[in-house]
Amino acid sequence: TIRKRVCEFLSGLLGGPVWYEEANRGPAHYHLNITDYHFDAVLELLGQAMRQVGVPAGAIRETLAACGQIRQRVTSGCTVRMELAQELVQGRESLFTRLGGDE
Repeated sequence: TIRKRVCEFLSGLLGGPVWYEEANRGPAHYHLNITDYHFDAVLELLGQAMRQVGVPAGAIRETLAACGQIRQRVTSGCTVRMELAQELVQGRESLFTRLGGDE
């Protein structure tokens, strides 16, 4: 489950047992289309949860900063596909315009 995987990730990140191989982190998330928006939402929820259980502010900042270091590997699949899509439509009229637009 996602909850189990997040716990395993946080365990390794915070000095506990390491369950994830660093080399597999990107490929494991590539197909999920995780954007920066999604990543930020998870960080916000993690910070809220930590505050609710009384984790000191400094530890929360350190944890969120550590999580932020993997942003690019987690969001790369969506970023690559968005860049490829933009290249494909560069210089083309939009489908909306080709279908008659506001006529």
